[in-house]
Amino acid sequence: MRSRSTAATEIYKVLKERILHLEYKPGFALSALTLSEEMNVSRSPAREALIKLASDNLVEIFPQVGSRVSLIDLKKVTEERFLRKSLEESALREFTVNHTEDDIQYMESIIEKQKTAHEKKDFVTFINLDDEFHKRIYTSIGKPRCWALMNNFASNEFRLRLLSCQYVENTTEEVVSGHKTLLDSIRKGDIQHTLDITHHHLSRISAEIPALLEKFPDIFTEGEEKIPYQRSNFLKEQV
Repeated sequence: MRSRSTAATEIYKVLKERILHLEYKPGFALSALTLSEEMNVSRSPAREALIKLASDNLVEIFPQVGSRVSLIDLKKVTEERFLRKSLEESALREFTVNHTEDDIQYMESIIEKQKTAHEKKDFVTFINLDDEFHKRIYTSIGKPRCWALMNNFASNEFRLRLLSCQYVENTTEEVVSGHKTLLDSIRKGDIQHTLDITHHHLSRISAEIPALLEKFPDIFTEGEEKIPYQRSNFLKEQV
Protein backbone atom coordinates (compact mmCIF):
# COMPACT_ATOMS: atom_id res chain seq x y z
CA MET A 1 0.00 0.00 0.00
CA ARG A 2 1.29 3.45 -0.91
CA SER A 3 2.16 5.86 1.88
CA ARG A 4 0.32 9.17 1.98
CA SER A 5 3.42 11.10 0.89
CA THR A 6 4.04 8.71 -2.02
CA ALA A 7 0.42 8.97 -3.13
CA ALA A 8 0.52 12.78 -2.90
CA THR A 9 3.69 12.87 -5.01
CA GLU A 10 2.16 10.60 -7.65
CA ILE A 11 -1.04 12.66 -7.83
CA TYR A 12 1.02 15.85 -8.04
CA LYS A 13 3.02 14.53 -11.00
CA VAL A 14 -0.08 13.35 -12.86
CA LEU A 15 -1.93 16.63 -12.32
CA LYS A 16 1.06 18.77 -13.22
CA GLU A 17 1.43 16.98 -16.55
CA ARG A 18 -2.27 17.28 -17.29
CA ILE A 19 -2.24 20.99 -16.48
CA LEU A 20 0.90 21.80 -18.48
CA HIS A 21 -0.34 19.78 -21.46
CA LEU A 22 -3.73 21.54 -21.31
CA GLU A 23 -5.61 18.32 -20.66
CA TYR A 24 -6.90 20.31 -17.70
CA LYS A 25 -7.56 23.74 -19.13
CA PRO A 26 -7.08 27.06 -17.30
CA GLY A 27 -10.16 27.46 -15.13
CA PHE A 28 -10.87 23.72 -14.92
CA ALA A 29 -12.51 22.85 -11.59
CA LEU A 30 -10.55 20.46 -9.35
CA SER A 31 -11.91 18.51 -6.40
CA ALA A 32 -9.93 16.56 -3.82
CA LEU A 33 -12.87 14.18 -3.52
CA THR A 34 -13.08 13.53 -7.25
CA LEU A 35 -9.31 13.11 -7.52
CA SER A 36 -9.20 10.71 -4.58
CA GLU A 37 -11.90 8.56 -6.15
CA GLU A 38 -10.24 8.59 -9.58
CA MET A 39 -6.83 7.66 -8.20
CA ASN A 40 -8.07 5.33 -5.48
CA VAL A 41 -6.56 7.20 -2.53
CA SER A 42 -7.90 9.07 0.47
CA ARG A 43 -8.65 12.78 0.27
CA SER A 44 -5.55 13.77 2.27
CA PRO A 45 -2.91 13.06 -0.44
CA ALA A 46 -5.20 14.63 -3.05
CA ARG A 47 -5.43 17.79 -0.95
CA GLU A 48 -1.65 17.79 -0.41
CA ALA A 49 -1.09 17.52 -4.15
CA LEU A 50 -3.40 20.47 -4.79
CA ILE A 51 -1.61 22.56 -2.15
CA LYS A 52 1.77 21.78 -3.74
CA LEU A 53 0.42 22.68 -7.19
CA ALA A 54 -0.87 25.94 -5.71
CA SER A 55 2.67 26.70 -4.49
CA ASP A 56 3.79 26.16 -8.11
CA ASN A 57 1.14 28.65 -9.27
CA LEU A 58 -0.59 25.93 -11.26
CA VAL A 59 -3.70 25.72 -9.06
CA GLU A 60 -5.81 28.37 -7.34
CA ILE A 61 -7.57 27.42 -4.12
CA PHE A 62 -10.68 29.35 -3.11
CA PRO A 63 -11.52 28.59 0.55
CA GLN A 64 -15.06 27.29 1.04
CA VAL A 65 -15.61 27.38 -2.73
CA GLY A 66 -13.24 25.05 -4.55
CA SER A 67 -10.05 24.79 -6.56
CA ARG A 68 -9.29 25.31 -10.22
CA VAL A 69 -6.40 25.17 -12.61
CA SER A 70 -4.69 28.57 -12.52
CA LEU A 71 -5.42 30.99 -15.29
CA ILE A 72 -2.46 32.00 -17.44
CA ASP A 73 -0.92 35.06 -15.80
CA LEU A 74 0.42 37.43 -18.46
CA LYS A 75 2.55 39.36 -15.96
CA LYS A 76 4.21 36.13 -14.94
CA VAL A 77 4.66 35.26 -18.62
CA THR A 78 6.61 38.51 -19.05
CA GLU A 79 8.81 37.64 -16.07
CA GLU A 80 9.38 34.09 -17.29
CA ARG A 81 10.30 35.35 -20.77
CA PHE A 82 12.75 37.83 -19.25
CA LEU A 83 14.49 35.05 -17.33
CA ARG A 84 14.62 32.78 -20.37
CA LYS A 85 16.00 35.45 -22.71
CA SER A 86 18.62 36.52 -20.17
CA LEU A 87 19.86 32.97 -19.52
CA GLU A 88 19.65 31.83 -23.12
CA GLU A 89 21.59 34.77 -24.51
CA SER A 90 24.38 34.10 -22.01
CA ALA A 91 24.32 30.38 -22.77
CA LEU A 92 24.44 30.95 -26.53
CA ARG A 93 27.44 33.25 -26.29
CA GLU A 94 29.37 30.29 -24.90
CA PHE A 95 27.69 27.59 -26.97
CA THR A 96 28.34 29.37 -30.29
CA VAL A 97 32.10 29.13 -29.80
CA ASN A 98 32.29 25.87 -27.81
CA HIS A 99 29.72 23.53 -29.36
CA THR A 100 30.59 20.19 -30.93
CA GLU A 101 29.43 18.57 -34.15
CA ASP A 102 27.55 16.04 -32.01
CA ASP A 103 25.58 18.94 -30.53
CA ILE A 104 24.64 20.21 -33.98
CA GLN A 105 23.66 16.75 -35.24
CA TYR A 106 21.55 16.12 -32.16
CA MET A 107 19.74 19.44 -32.58
CA GLU A 108 19.21 18.74 -36.27
CA SER A 109 17.61 15.42 -35.33
CA ILE A 110 15.26 17.30 -33.01
CA ILE A 111 14.21 19.57 -35.88
CA GLU A 112 13.35 16.53 -38.00
CA LYS A 113 11.27 15.11 -35.15
CA GLN A 114 9.53 18.46 -34.80
CA LYS A 115 8.60 18.36 -38.48
CA THR A 116 6.98 14.97 -37.91
CA ALA A 117 5.12 16.23 -34.83
CA HIS A 118 3.92 19.22 -36.86
CA GLU A 119 2.59 16.96 -39.61
CA LYS A 120 0.75 14.86 -37.02
CA LYS A 121 -0.50 17.95 -35.18
CA ASP A 122 1.01 16.46 -32.03
CA PHE A 123 1.54 19.78 -30.30
CA VAL A 124 2.56 18.42 -26.89
CA THR A 125 5.36 16.41 -28.47
CA PHE A 126 6.30 19.45 -30.57
CA ILE A 127 6.70 21.66 -27.48
CA ASN A 128 8.59 18.98 -25.56
CA LEU A 129 10.96 18.65 -28.52
CA ASP A 130 11.33 22.42 -28.58
CA ASP A 131 12.50 22.23 -24.98
CA GLU A 132 14.90 19.39 -25.82
CA PHE A 133 16.41 21.54 -28.59
CA HIS A 134 17.11 24.44 -26.24
CA LYS A 135 18.10 22.22 -23.32
CA ARG A 136 21.04 20.91 -25.37
CA ILE A 137 22.56 24.39 -25.34
CA TYR A 138 22.73 24.36 -21.55
CA THR A 139 23.85 20.77 -21.07
CA SER A 140 26.58 21.18 -23.69
CA ILE A 141 28.18 24.06 -21.80
CA GLY A 142 27.79 22.34 -18.42
CA LYS A 143 24.89 24.47 -17.12
CA PRO A 144 22.04 21.94 -16.68
CA ARG A 145 20.91 23.52 -13.40
CA CYS A 146 20.33 26.83 -15.19
CA TRP A 147 18.02 25.01 -17.59
CA ALA A 148 16.21 23.28 -14.71
CA LEU A 149 15.77 26.58 -12.87
CA MET A 150 14.30 28.26 -15.92
CA ASN A 151 12.12 25.30 -16.84
CA ASN A 152 10.65 24.99 -13.34
CA PHE A 153 9.79 28.67 -13.42
CA ALA A 154 7.96 28.66 -16.76
CA SER A 155 4.54 27.09 -16.26
CA ASN A 156 2.63 30.10 -17.62
CA GLU A 157 4.91 30.45 -20.62
CA PHE A 158 4.79 26.71 -21.36
CA ARG A 159 1.00 26.69 -21.53
CA LEU A 160 1.00 29.86 -23.63
CA ARG A 161 3.45 28.29 -26.10
CA LEU A 162 1.26 25.20 -26.37
CA LEU A 163 -1.83 27.34 -26.97
CA SER A 164 0.07 29.23 -29.65
CA CYS A 165 0.99 26.02 -31.47
CA GLN A 166 -2.63 24.86 -31.37
CA TYR A 167 -4.42 28.04 -32.31
CA VAL A 168 -2.09 30.56 -34.00
CA GLU A 169 -1.51 29.96 -37.70
CA ASN A 170 2.03 29.08 -38.85
CA THR A 171 3.49 28.98 -35.32
CA THR A 172 5.03 25.51 -35.62
CA GLU A 173 6.45 26.26 -39.06
CA GLU A 174 8.06 29.45 -37.74
CA VAL A 175 9.57 27.62 -34.78
CA VAL A 176 11.16 25.00 -37.06
CA SER A 177 12.43 27.69 -39.43
CA GLY A 178 13.86 29.64 -36.49
CA HIS A 179 15.71 26.59 -35.21
CA LYS A 180 17.25 25.90 -38.62
CA THR A 181 18.37 29.52 -38.98
CA LEU A 182 19.80 29.48 -35.46
CA LEU A 183 21.87 26.37 -36.14
CA ASP A 184 23.22 27.87 -39.37
CA SER A 185 24.40 30.93 -37.45
CA ILE A 186 25.94 28.82 -34.68
CA ARG A 187 27.83 26.75 -37.26
CA LYS A 188 29.32 29.96 -38.65
CA GLY A 189 30.39 31.08 -35.17
CA ASP A 190 28.61 34.43 -35.57
CA ILE A 191 27.74 35.34 -31.99
CA GLN A 192 25.92 38.62 -32.71
CA HIS A 193 23.81 37.11 -35.48
CA THR A 194 22.99 34.17 -33.24
CA LEU A 195 21.84 36.53 -30.48
CA ASP A 196 19.74 38.55 -32.94
CA ILE A 197 18.04 35.38 -34.18
CA THR A 198 17.43 34.23 -30.61
CA HIS A 199 15.91 37.56 -29.64
CA HIS A 200 13.46 37.33 -32.54
CA HIS A 201 12.77 33.63 -31.89
CA LEU A 202 11.99 34.12 -28.20
CA SER A 203 10.02 37.34 -28.72
CA ARG A 204 7.66 35.90 -31.33
CA ILE A 205 5.07 34.72 -28.83
CA SER A 206 4.53 38.24 -27.47
CA ALA A 207 3.02 39.24 -30.81
CA GLU A 208 0.62 36.27 -30.64
CA ILE A 209 -0.90 37.07 -27.25
CA PRO A 210 -3.56 39.52 -28.56
CA ALA A 211 -5.04 36.87 -30.87
CA LEU A 212 -5.19 34.33 -28.04
CA LEU A 213 -6.70 36.92 -25.68
CA GLU A 214 -9.41 37.65 -28.22
CA LYS A 215 -10.18 33.96 -28.72
CA PHE A 216 -10.05 32.91 -25.04
CA PRO A 217 -10.44 36.06 -22.91
CA ASP A 218 -11.42 34.26 -19.71
CA ILE A 219 -8.41 31.96 -19.34
CA PHE A 220 -5.97 34.83 -18.78
CA THR A 221 -5.26 37.14 -15.87
CA GLU A 222 -2.71 39.86 -15.14
CA GLY A 223 -0.87 39.95 -11.84
CA GLU A 224 -3.06 40.42 -8.77
CA GLU A 225 -6.24 40.82 -10.80
CA LYS A 226 -8.51 37.96 -9.74
CA ILE A 227 -11.16 36.52 -12.02
CA PRO A 228 -14.00 34.91 -10.04
CA TYR A 229 -14.09 31.16 -9.71
CA GLN A 230 -15.92 29.78 -12.73
CA ARG A 231 -15.56 27.25 -15.51
CA SER A 232 -14.08 29.07 -18.47
CA ASN A 233 -15.53 29.36 -21.98
CA PHE A 234 -12.33 27.74 -23.20
CA LEU A 235 -13.09 24.70 -21.10
CA LYS A 236 -16.67 24.55 -22.37
CA GLU A 237 -15.53 24.76 -25.99
CA GLN A 238 -12.95 22.01 -25.65
CA VAL A 239 -14.71 19.40 -23.49
